[in-house]
Amino acid sequence: MSFSGKVVIITGASSGIGAATAIAFSKEGAKLSICGRNKERLSETAKECQENGAEVLEIIGDLLEFEHLEHCIDKTVEKFSAIDVLINNAGRSLAKPFENTEETDFDMMFRILVRAPVFLCKYALPHLKKTKGCVVNVSSVASLCTKIGDLPYQMFKCALNHFTKGFAAECSPFGIRVNSINPAVVMTRFAETSGFSMEVMDKVVERFKNNHPLGIIQPETIAAGIMFLCTSPHITGILLPVDSGFLGTI
Repeated sequence: MSFSGKVVIITGASSGIGAATAIAFSKEGAKLSICGRNKERLSETAKECQENGAEVLEIIGDLLEFEHLEHCIDKTVEKFSAIDVLINNAGRSLAKPFENTEETDFDMMFRILVRAPVFLCKYALPHLKKTKGCVVNVSSVASLCTKIGDLPYQMFKCALNHFTKGFAAECSPFGIRVNSINPAVVMTRFAETSGFSMEVMDKVVERFKNNHPLGIIQPETIAAGIMFLCTSPHITGILLPVDSGFLGTI
């Protein structure tokens, strides 16, 4: 598997799945455009990728801001003159029950989980047409079942799934592939960055560990799944659960 010279954009690359994916691509020769809100952590990701020999562009900003979406694409093309792969990984959750969800919470979740990946795809599309590139949207196994808690998160990940399938159909005439990876519980800083304490995260892991027969998932496992989707020439429009057996237990 080699991505030598390929230009890969990864959002939410400051930690967790995004960082692990950036590092995995860096080992295969990719040129990386990594996007994130936390400058210090993003620089840590960049440093490790550079140690693997990768050329890295760091883009600091919040994908909640509409103008930053086009900025990510423009800066990448300005630096590398192409886009081969777009990984829409940035995400957030709510640290509150649905009955306490405010309109501002709902809007924030929509903007990061749906609007950001949709318009990043739109702005990247002209460049992906030139390279016959691919897109991987990081969704969630929570979009494939129902569970108590995080209802807006589940709803918007369902929307992302549907977008993945529809966009894949529209892109197939151009040789562009679009897929989704749908993880179960992954050991990342996601809960912390969403407003949960690490104590709460520990409780989540304890609650769901029996629903993960193969164990709680590490970010590197999801990175491997993403790379698989990027190297499979006849796979498009699929939702790939990487769930450690979760769906089979509910």
